[in-house]
Amino acid sequence: MIDLNLLRLVPILAKEKNVTRAARKANITQSAFSHALSRLREQLNDEMFVRTRNGMEPTPYAASMIPVIENALSKLDSATRGKGQFDPAQDPHTFYIGAVDYFEFMYMPALTAKFKTLAPNVRLSVDILSETIKFERVERGQLDAFIGVDNLQYIPQYFNKHPLISDHYVAIASVERRDLPEQLTLGHLVTEAQIHLPAVSSGADHIDSWLLSQHLYRPLTTVVQSYAVGGRVAVASGYLMCVPYRIAKELAMMMPLRIMQLPPGAPSYDLILLTHRLFDYQSALQWLINELKTAQIDGQ
Repeated sequence: MIDLNLLRLVPILAKEKNVTRAARKANITQSAFSHALSRLREQLNDEMFVRTRNGMEPTPYAASMIPVIENALSKLDSATRGKGQFDPAQDPHTFYIGAVDYFEFMYMPALTAKFKTLAPNVRLSVDILSETIKFERVERGQLDAFIGVDNLQYIPQYFNKHPLISDHYVAIASVERRDLPEQLTLGHLVTEAQIHLPAVSSGADHIDSWLLSQHLYRPLTTVVQSYAVGGRVAVASGYLMCVPYRIAKELAMMMPLRIMQLPPGAPSYDLILLTHRLFDYQSALQWLINELKTAQIDGQ
């Protein structure tokens, strides 16, 4: 068994890059820190840290361990403090969130700016992973929450579901596409080449499901993994891309893109926050849930 006191030194040395400063941060002597590092190297059969011109740098193995160690220490700290109230102005905490691109694109700038003064010791770590992996990690306590898209995947009953934001789909295209009207028709959607960002990792998508209900299909020529990349491809290619309206507004401010309305009956995009009932009673997570539900996003 690895001594947890040894593991807690890994993220400290990774941050300080110097054994003397790391020992001071850990409130132990330099000799004790060096001895602990030697024990870790022996027990884990890895060099763990290598001296470079930039200081002590973690090996790939040590680097992969750091977020796991930080998450475990954070949860142990919460557990040993019992049900004490979380103080965002004082308490250091890292929240691990699995999310879709919409959340990272629209929420992270606003939350980071707000937390800079409201919760200066709080850090958000966002993973863009498949829904299956997100659900599994939330169940194991490795992710605090999962932010996904409603009505596109099965949600187990032991998850609590919190609506976050509702948006509507529009189309974007290069400003050079002057041949396209301000409101597209179904004919445009089934004939115009399009860029696709899957709403969920399974490939399920609101627009495709809506068209399929009418026995229609759209020509998808390019699949991307982020809205920003999709916007750039739209500018370069002249292809259409269907995106939520708030995303479209942000992209149009950054790139030469125009926004067009979709035909009547187009579906909505509903973002939801999912937490596990085993863990979401914790005061820190309750605070985060409230901050996410009350976050002011442009146009909300």
